[in-house]
Amino acid sequence: MNARGCRAMRRAAGALLALSAALPGCGDDGRAAPPAAPVSATRAPAPEAMPNAVRECSECHARVVNEYLGHAMSDSLGPGLPRALPREPLVNPRSGTRYEFADGPPRLLAQRADGTRLAAAIVGRIGAGRADASFVGRQLFGPATDAAQPARLLFLPVEQFADGRPELAPFEHAGDVVLGQPVTAECLECHTTASVAALPQAAADPLRRRVYPSHSLGDDALARLPPLGCDACHGDTRRHVDVMRERVAAAPDDIGLPRLLDLPAATQRDVCSRCHLDGELRVELQPLQGYGPRARDLIAERPVLVPDRPSPDFRFVSQMDRLALSACFRGSPGMTCTTCHAPHLSVAAQGTAAFDAACQSCHARQPCVRPAGLDVESAAGTPTRTPEGCVDCHVRRSQPYDLQHVRTADHHVRRRIEPPQELSPRLQHDARAGLRVFDDGRLSAALATPEGRRWSDGLLALGLWKLGRPAEAAALLETFPPPGSPQARLPTAPPGLQALESSANFHHLRGLVLEATGRPAEARAAYGDALALDEAHPEARVNRASLGLAAGDPQAALQDAALLLQLYPRAEKGWNLRALAAAQAGNLPAASEALRRSLALWPGDAAAWQLLGRLHLRQGAPDQARDALAAAAALDASLSGLRDDLAAAGAR
Repeated sequence: MNARGCRAMRRAAGALLALSAALPGCGDDGRAAPPAAPVSATRAPAPEAMPNAVRECSECHARVVNEYLGHAMSDSLGPGLPRALPREPLVNPRSGTRYEFADGPPRLLAQRADGTRLAAAIVGRIGAGRADASFVGRQLFGPATDAAQPARLLFLPVEQFADGRPELAPFEHAGDVVLGQPVTAECLECHTTASVAALPQAAADPLRRRVYPSHSLGDDALARLPPLGCDACHGDTRRHVDVMRERVAAAPDDIGLPRLLDLPAATQRDVCSRCHLDGELRVELQPLQGYGPRARDLIAERPVLVPDRPSPDFRFVSQMDRLALSACFRGSPGMTCTTCHAPHLSVAAQGTAAFDAACQSCHARQPCVRPAGLDVESAAGTPTRTPEGCVDCHVRRSQPYDLQHVRTADHHVRRRIEPPQELSPRLQHDARAGLRVFDDGRLSAALATPEGRRWSDGLLALGLWKLGRPAEAAALLETFPPPGSPQARLPTAPPGLQALESSANFHHLRGLVLEATGRPAEARAAYGDALALDEAHPEARVNRASLGLAAGDPQAALQDAALLLQLYPRAEKGWNLRALAAAQAGNLPAASEALRRSLALWPGDAAAWQLLGRLHLRQGAPDQARDALAAAAALDASLSGLRDDLAAAGAR
């Protein structure tokens, strides 16, 4: 049905919902979707029961919306919990930290091996809980009902699987982070299409371009941010609605958004790759704008680094990088995710038989020839689910290395698969191995040029930094002009690639590498390059100020601190910098006042409490020192020198 016909249908009074259940959607072009399991219901749930992200679309696309509401993507985050809280405690064997859940209101309690006791209020979850769900919380500093406490959201260190069991979060296996790691805009971008800059907590920042501190989102953020809706894949659906309702003028065949099946295969894949191309590192050179089909190649805008020597191990969110290893992908330039997947249906709803049928649509029905004595169960490790056994035999189902107790599909389709295995959790494929820039064929020509090889080397340096190999990273960055020089920010990337030199994030990461390799002056210049490109880059400003203090330049540090607080008035690090600069100048009262301002913004900084206690001791105020040091001990009893500080303050 073309756009003119769709608009005429909108004018047919009284028949809207009945027609939408019986006719193809406005974007349907008659081409067959991948085979799918039948869906019995054709009417969507009552509008009040739907997420806002799909409610308006359901008026005309009831069947599609109803299918999608059975998909985990439609329940990608929320303020509620997926199921009852686990009852059994959990202990991190590496650190000895003990975790347990408490009801009313729901909390996670942590007791470290040194006796430190901490607590977090659970404010929601990320993930629908079909496989597992991550708990999101905020640290508590007093009564659990104190709603005025700072709301900085954290992925809690314990997750919950579909059977209700708790398990340590992947990052907690790598080290003891106690109450978790920050939930940032980058973390949320695959779980909601809404901007965190629109949250009330972000309104305090004058620029409203980013949130800093990055997890200062407010404890109602997961209630305000919608789960993924139609716009995640189709792009801005508002114009489509306006065109269909004739609110705006449009050409006869313009339906207000792209027809995905009419787009080039690579553009279609990029829609899915925004969240399903993970790799070892995704380098966001510039913030991505919008969702749905992109005007530029995603892998040129946000390049991805993958292992240079793939192994049988795979990451939970690595569907596209693993698929690209497959012979069927390399031999089929027109292959997209929807070649096999019905986009609005969950894998379970689509059914294994539908995937077998997708295989046979390309590989023509022919007898499957297996080596003598090899059956599907021997190859796959589990009984076959269909008579054909295509998927069971050629798509391995095993545990990803970054998520325990989950069995999922390795999208590296091949003739002979390895048996499934249980792995010890880890965050990287191999911290000692090499990396390469992911390329599905679109970057090959550019990467073969001298400028392309340099672009690739710069990205590999950032990946090696993440893997804890700063010396190797620094060696690759030597091919770039010296930081702070006139040439440092001149773009050199081949056409079509996002230049590294134009990215503030690149220069900030370059500064981190230089710091780690003992070159503070050059690191300071690299942070300056980042700030020249983006004056509101908070991490580069904090790092430059810290190096200014170390170099004996407190005035420069104070200037950076002042601008940081002007841009991000809720950033305690600006006050921390002021405190350090004042202490360096011998102005202890000013340093103490700056720390009090810092701790009013974020009372969870044990090191700041300890420094405040030391400053009070130097000013002859033992009572105030004891209070500050006691607060430090309550947050982290293992702080270096804390026992001596308490003794000096006369604490028992």
